[in-house]
Amino acid sequence: MRLIITFLMAWCLSWGAYAATAPDSKQISQELEQAKAAKPAQPEVVEALQSALNALEERKGSLERIKQYQEVIDNYPKLSATLRAQLNNMRDEPRSVSPGMSTDALNQEILQVSSQLLDKSRQAQQEQERAREIADSLNQLPQQQTDARRQLNEIERRLGTLTGNSPLNQAQNFALQSDSARLKALVDELELAQLSANNRQELARLRSELAEKESQQLDAYLQALRNQLNSQRQLEAERALESTELLAENSADLPKDIVAQFKINRELSAALNQQAQRMDLVASQQRQAASQTLQVRQALNTLREQSQWLGSSNLLGEALRAQVARLPEMPKPQQLDTEMAQLRVQRLRYEDLLNKQPLLRQIHQADGQPLTAEQNRILEAQLRTQRELLNSLLQGGDTLLLELTKLKVSNGQLEDALKEVNEATHRYLFWTSDVRPMTIAWPLEIAQDLRRLISLDTFSQLGKASVMMLTSKETILPLFGALILVGCSIYSRRYFTRFLERSAAKVGKVTQDHFWLTLRTLFWSILVASPLPVLWMTLGYGLREAWPYPLAVAIGDGVTATVPLLWVVMICATFARPNGLFIAHFGWPRERVSRGMRYYLMSIGLIVPLIMALMMFDNLDDREFSGSLGRLCLSSFAVRWRWSPSA
Repeated sequence: MRLIITFLMAWCLSWGAYAATAPDSKQISQELEQAKAAKPAQPEVVEALQSALNALEERKGSLERIKQYQEVIDNYPKLSATLRAQLNNMRDEPRSVSPGMSTDALNQEILQVSSQLLDKSRQAQQEQERAREIADSLNQLPQQQTDARRQLNEIERRLGTLTGNSPLNQAQNFALQSDSARLKALVDELELAQLSANNRQELARLRSELAEKESQQLDAYLQALRNQLNSQRQLEAERALESTELLAENSADLPKDIVAQFKINRELSAALNQQAQRMDLVASQQRQAASQTLQVRQALNTLREQSQWLGSSNLLGEALRAQVARLPEMPKPQQLDTEMAQLRVQRLRYEDLLNKQPLLRQIHQADGQPLTAEQNRILEAQLRTQRELLNSLLQGGDTLLLELTKLKVSNGQLEDALKEVNEATHRYLFWTSDVRPMTIAWPLEIAQDLRRLISLDTFSQLGKASVMMLTSKETILPLFGALILVGCSIYSRRYFTRFLERSAAKVGKVTQDHFWLTLRTLFWSILVASPLPVLWMTLGYGLREAWPYPLAVAIGDGVTATVPLLWVVMICATFARPNGLFIAHFGWPRERVSRGMRYYLMSIGLIVPLIMALMMFDNLDDREFSGSLGRLCLSSFAVRWRWSPSA
C-alpha cells in the first residue's frame, strides 16, 4: 500500500511539473535579439529577457532530474533485484592465473587489471559519497521546499499585479512567467527527491557494495599476477646464476673483476627478492588503507545520521564515542616519501651498473693479457644475467614506485576522512557526555569493574610484558642506560651535597657571590633530579612497546603521561633543600618553602598514581572503565586536593 501511494504521488508531481506552463524559449530569444539591436539601447529589457532564458534553462535541469527520480521510483524493484542478483552471482574465488603466461603477457595483464581496479575503487567511493550526499540532503529538503513555495507564491502575486503593454512590461512578464515555471519544477523536484531518497540511497549502497566486491576480486587477481611474475623473475635469475656459477667452477684462475660480478649478481638477486616482498607488503597496506577509509566513512555517515538523536540518549553518545575511538590513527606520509626517494636513488645505481657493462667487456687478466675464450664466455654469461636482473629491478622499481604513490593517495584519502570525522566529532559530540551519569548503582559498578579488571589476567599480562621488555633490544638498552644513570645519580649525591654547601657558603659574599654560581646550582640540581623521571619514562616506553598485552600498553600510557609532573616535582624538591636554590640563592623564607613542600609526598604517593590510573583506564578497552574506576580516581584526586592543608 505504501509503495502504491508513493507511486501515485510521484506520478501526480511529475505530471504537474510537465503540465506547468512556461513561455517559449525561442520567442524569448528572438525578443532578446531585437532588444539588443534596438536603438536606443534597452538594458532593462535585455536584463529581464536574459533572466527569463536563465530561468527556463534551470527549469530544464529540474525536469531532467524529475525524470531521473521518477525512473528510480518506477524501476526500483527491477534495479534493486538486478543489483542483488549480480551480488549473489559473484564468485567468491578470484580468477586464476594461467601458468603458461609469459613475462610480457603478465606485465600487460597487470597494467590492465590495475586500471580496472582503480576504476572500480573510484566507483565504489563515488557511490559512497552519493549515498552520504543523499543522507545529508534529507535534513535540508524540508527547508528548501518551504523556501521554494514561498518564492513561488511571491512570483504568482507579482504576476497578478503586473499591467501594461510596453516592451519592458512584456519582458518582465516573460521573466516572471519563466521564474514561476522554474519554481514549480523546483518544488516538484524537491518533493520527488524526498520521495525517492530512500530508493536512491539503497541503490547507491548496492552499487557501492558491488563495486567493492569487484574491486576485491580484481585486487586478489592482481596479487596473483604479481606473485607469478615475481616467481618467474626469481626463477629465471636463479637459473642464470646457477649456470654462470657452474661455468666458473669448471674454470680456474678467473680475474678479480669477473669474480666480483658473481657477488654483484647475487646482491642483485637478493634485492629482487626483497623488492617482491616489499611489493606484497605495499599491496597489503593498500588493502588496509582502503578498508580503514571505508570504516571511517561509515562511522562518519553513522555520526551524521544519528546526531539529531544525541540530545535524547546518553547511551547513543557513548556508543558513537566508542566507535570513533576505535578508528585508525592518522597515517604518516613521511615514511613513504623517504622510501620513494630511496627507490629513485636505487634506480640511479642500477642504471649506472647498466651503463658500465661496455667497460667491463674491456677487462684483462692480472698480467695484462686479454681474456681467454672461456673467460670471455663466462663474462658474457654474467653480464647477460646481470642485465636481466637490472632490467627486472628497474621495471619492478617503477611498479613499486607507482604502488607507493597509490598507497600515498589512499593514505591521503584516509587522512581526509579522519579529519572529517574529527570535525564532525567536535561539532556533534562536544557537548555530549563521554561517560554514563552517576547513579545509586555507581558503587556496584566499581565493584563489578574491579572484578572484571582482575579477571583480565592482570598479573600474567604484566609478567609477560616485563619479559618482553627485558628481552627486546629496543627496550632493554634504554632501560639499562636509565638504570646506569640512576646508579650514577645515587653515587654522586654526596658530591652534590658538598657542592650545595660550598655554593651556599659563597652566597652573600662580595668577592665570591656571582650569577654564574646560581646558574651552576640550577644546572646541577636539574641534572641530579632527572634520573628517576628518565627511568620512569623508560619503563612507560617499555610497557607501551609490549603491544600483544593491552593492559600493559594502557599502564605504559599512564606512566608516560605522569613523567612531566614527576620531573617537575622532583626538581622542585631538589631546589627546596636547605642549601638549595630557593632558600640559599633566592632567599625565600624556610617556613614558606617547607609549607609548600608538604605537597611533595602527596604528589609522589597519591597524585602521580591517581593520574597514572586515570590515564590507564582512559586508554584501556575503549574507555570501558572510565565511567567507574576512572571517575573514582578523579573523585579521589579532587577530594584530596580539596582537603589539603592550604585549601
